[in-house]
Amino acid sequence: MKRKGTIIMASLGLLIILTIVYGMLGKQVTIIDGQDTIQVVCFKSSVEDLIEEQGIMLEAEDRIAPPPGTLLKDGLEVIIERAVPFSVAVDGEVKLLMTPAHTVGEALNRAGIQTTSRDIIEPDVNSPVESDMEVTVVRVSRQTVKQERDVPFETIVKYNDTMLKGMENVVEKGQVGKIQEEIMVVYHDGNEVSRQKVNQEVLIEPANRIVERGTNDLLATSRGTVNFKKAIKMSATAYDATFESTGKNPGHPQYGITRSGTHVRPGVVAVDPKVIPLGTKLYVKSLDGSPDYGFASAEDTGGAIKGNKIDLYFESPADVKKFGRRNVLVYILE
Repeated sequence: MKRKGTIIMASLGLLIILTIVYGMLGKQVTIIDGQDTIQVVCFKSSVEDLIEEQGIMLEAEDRIAPPPGTLLKDGLEVIIERAVPFSVAVDGEVKLLMTPAHTVGEALNRAGIQTTSRDIIEPDVNSPVESDMEVTVVRVSRQTVKQERDVPFETIVKYNDTMLKGMENVVEKGQVGKIQEEIMVVYHDGNEVSRQKVNQEVLIEPANRIVERGTNDLLATSRGTVNFKKAIKMSATAYDATFESTGKNPGHPQYGITRSGTHVRPGVVAVDPKVIPLGTKLYVKSLDGSPDYGFASAEDTGGAIKGNKIDLYFESPADVKKFGRRNVLVYILE
């Protein structure tokens, strides 16, 4: 019995010694792997050895802290952060990546994707990374350009009661101004999205155009004073009913017939209907001191009568030849 007791005591002593040695050599370490937490006693020397001993598989993008070369010690926490897949649309391509990062900004930095404060990043850089997240990076650039632009002048009208209504006199021609503008052009991924004027410089000041317009609408004639709508300076010629003027001989169904369907007679004139509508009552005043043609009616047209031209009817070819071409003042009557 004494021998048996000695053996038991020796065994207990050895157990105590082994326990002490185990406690001195083994390190109690906590491993946090995502949602899993395990506690182990390890006799290895480094974190790398611990991971290998526990058979923990790591992907290239997984992150472990502290680093694999760190020496083990009691109470050490080893945290494994598993990389998740995400995609980044940037610079015209979509990159499929893995990252253990916590935020979008960190993930982009780890992937070597450089951004600036102007770039548009969605979700923003502070957003937490989630598995299969889609991130978009829009490159924003700016360019300042200079461009010149014309500045139109204004027309100032001054009314003159000594001038005939419809007459106009240009006092100052006016001058177009010019400014130089600095434009901020914003591009998203190289495509222009906006323009904003940031500065401008006046190169030439515009000069107003000044015009005098007549308001006098009273015309004194041999029949008394009449009102008119406006007066137009026109180039006048003369015609008669002969073949030389109309291209028609007596016997032609349209001989002596105006465009209005009336018979030609003194006081009938041919006009451009775009300038003076057919049927308009007129007064034709001479400007060279010769007698006025007088009161007239716009009833005819002519192939050569375009714009500010008028053709006056005379009965005699001799009067037509004598009249020739001269300037007249045509009053459009009320």
